[in-house]
Amino acid sequence: MSTTLPAYSGDVRVWFTQLESYFSANDVKEHRQLPILFSAFPASLMPVVKDLVTHTPPNSTYDSIKWEVLLRTSVSAKKCFQTLVHNKLLGDSLLSELLQRMRELTKDVPADSALIKQLFFSRLPAQVKAILAPMLKKNSVDVIAASADKVMDFTKGPTTAAEVSTLSAKVRDTSQEATSLAIFDALERLIRK
Repeated sequence: MSTTLPAYSGDVRVWFTQLESYFSANDVKEHRQLPILFSAFPASLMPVVKDLVTHTPPNSTYDSIKWEVLLRTSVSAKKCFQTLVHNKLLGDSLLSELLQRMRELTKDVPADSALIKQLFFSRLPAQVKAILAPMLKKNSVDVIAASADKVMDFTKGPTTAAEVSTLSAKVRDTSQEATSLAIFDALERLIRK
């Protein structure tokens, strides 16, 4: 029997899922779930749930309180759209992590839909877009995200002076497609090392 309640990671839905797994693993009966929930609420959620804890509505159940907490903490569809289109989701994260965050915000949209692919591609840095543009139509968004991570890692700086020289010579070509192909060639050589 586990005695440790799940730690709160910042995602309310995940935390409730973990808490319910704890209930199941420890055979916690329904009448004990609400008191455990009240004692386990993370401090960061207290401003949102304080009234539910201090003035519990009559006939409340674990499920009714859970539903209310999820309702209070869920992000509206409008806010999700604004976050996807306007806010900076990336920060210091990998581009594949940006894709994951976008999927979380669009949970009702198929994971590899054209919408997700276009939104993801639109959020990439300009130099990464230029390099990955030829891949857009033929590859899944997961392949593009993994390639974007490699490009970002590579663009932090070539590893040798010879690679810098070779890449610089190829990039001088003004054609965007030729530039992309030159960078892909350099990437492939680095990956094979």
